[in-house]
Amino acid sequence: MKVVFLGSGPFALPSLEALARGPAPAELLRVVTRPERPRGRGRKPAPTPVGARAAELGLPCDAPPTANAPEYLDVLRSLGPDLLIVADYGEIMRRPLLELPRIGSFNLHASLLPRYRGAAPVARAILDGEKTTGVTLFRIERKLDAGPIVDAARLDVDPLETAGELEARLARLAAEVLEKNLPALAAGTFREVPQDEGLVTIAEKLRKDMSVIRWDVEPEKLKDFVRALNPWPLAASFLRRGEGRPERTLFLRVKPARAGSASDLPPGSVDEVRKDGFTVRCAGGAIEVLEIQREGKAPLEAGAYLSGSRLKRGDLFGPPLA
Repeated sequence: MKVVFLGSGPFALPSLEALARGPAPAELLRVVTRPERPRGRGRKPAPTPVGARAAELGLPCDAPPTANAPEYLDVLRSLGPDLLIVADYGEIMRRPLLELPRIGSFNLHASLLPRYRGAAPVARAILDGEKTTGVTLFRIERKLDAGPIVDAARLDVDPLETAGELEARLARLAAEVLEKNLPALAAGTFREVPQDEGLVTIAEKLRKDMSVIRWDVEPEKLKDFVRALNPWPLAASFLRRGEGRPERTLFLRVKPARAGSASDLPPGSVDEVRKDGFTVRCAGGAIEVLEIQREGKAPLEAGAYLSGSRLKRGDLFGPPLA
């Protein structure tokens, strides 16, 4: 079974590596990824994670401006692919491309479809406080993430797990689901089950402008907000002390604080300051800060942050000044 793999981001890497190992009955013909683009502080063009890994593995890899271009379809058609596998690719695939392989085109998606169709299924599941999620292998149709399901697998979400950590676990699970289903895809014995349109939810893309923390929410929701936005765009607040310029601060990991005495401090106020950490008031309680980062500095555990911050009770985190 001749396979073409389309992927770009980190979620696709374990599946790429699984196909590169040559599991029977699959033969990886070609890797397709998105073009290089400026990355990092220097904004120098760099390959996608999949493009970089394919080069390390010595795999033939293309990065066309669009995989839907007629001239590139001719390239793929000349390979005679039986199967297209897609994971975290980053381009809408049109009908001529989807219909090119003999068996079909299938996607690995980081949710239990039909829940969390769309661009940010991992972060949105965490924002909603989901306790379980998973991955789905499905046939690609023109409607977003709506094709019939071939297989799915679930896992439990750890209560302090960030979106980046959860996505990494889901990526490994996706590779397992792919390898499990390759024999049935090759033999034509796989089953496809239509999605229940009555259960659809949409996972909209995260935006940079949603990163500012609202301190008027309850501790559990605030914890989920912080971990859902890690690693991007990161939950931010601005520390105000005296007349100085507010200091943009990134909250990387927090948890609900143990119930303590009532406080008359407003939400966003630093409450308890200890040698190894501190708490910040929010609606109905407080959160304990576990990991934090000054803008432009390295991430620190709360205790290390305190050693250089001179933070004190009553200091206030809040939105940027108008």
